[in-house]
Amino acid sequence: MTDSRAPLRLHGILRVNERGLFLEVEEGPLWRLQTDSDLRTHQDRPVRIEAWQRGASVLELLWIGPA
Repeated sequence: MTDSRAPLRLHGILRVNERGLFLEVEEGPLWRLQTDSDLRTHQDRPVRIEAWQRGASVLELLWIGPA
């Protein structure tokens, strides 16, 4: 999917719970992540992501890696 804006680049802690995947950022919102990828290897660890913003607090994940 193309977008006229650049993707967001954020870092924080990846949290996983019964409601889904979340990126917890310091001094910012709690972002819900949309992806089909299995991210359990990153759970509760510092990560950097690139993602398209799809809603007020929703991100479509493009890339994730260790922070």
